[in-house]
Amino acid sequence: MKYKGRIISLVIVVMSAVGLIVYNDIVNGYIDIMYLFVSAFFLFLGWKLGKQYDKVKYLSEKDLMTGSYNRRFMVDKFPKLKSRSDRRAQKLLIFLIDVDNFKLINVHYGHTTGDRVLQMIANALEKECGHLDYLIRWGGDEFVCVFPCTEVSELNERYLSLHNGFNKLSSRISVNVSASIGHAIYPDEGVELNDLIKIADKNMYRGKRCRNNQDNKKLVINGH
Repeated sequence: MKYKGRIISLVIVVMSAVGLIVYNDIVNGYIDIMYLFVSAFFLFLGWKLGKQYDKVKYLSEKDLMTGSYNRRFMVDKFPKLKSRSDRRAQKLLIFLIDVDNFKLINVHYGHTTGDRVLQMIANALEKECGHLDYLIRWGGDEFVCVFPCTEVSELNERYLSLHNGFNKLSSRISVNVSASIGHAIYPDEGVELNDLIKIADKNMYRGKRCRNNQDNKKLVINGH
């Protein structure tokens, strides 16, 4: 949890307290000890109020189960990301990630284990993200990753990096965890977040169908 609210509150209180003490010293020629006690009280109050602000802000931005950003955060943040990308002549790579057969994990191992797997997936994906990237739990077993980039050629590198995160996780927990991933590029394929997510969703299912067709062909070949 960030400390922005607490820092701002303390700065305001300290500046006010110092101003009040200096004013009292100039007017009365001495510092009343009562002002010190009052200042200490307001410092404590400012810290508590700032802490409450930080907590509310955290809960409004984060998914409580995984610790990733939530959908509402990205809906609010995306216009700022677009503006920053436009100023820097950058693009945004949007990846929609759907965990394969996640319902089977819940069926075979239970929802508690399923929740834990989601948390581990979020941690694995977070490790593949840089400090300027965003990981969002979009809903259920779907995640969205947003990467700023200067060249579209980075698309394949990012795609492989995300799959690599799933491969590492599968090796660590001895359970096969994979995902279908679709992408969209701002501003090449759209400028609104919802439109880009729809494009990424279509690309994801197109890739999933191709993969299923390849698996079916392998079954036919092996059957002969």
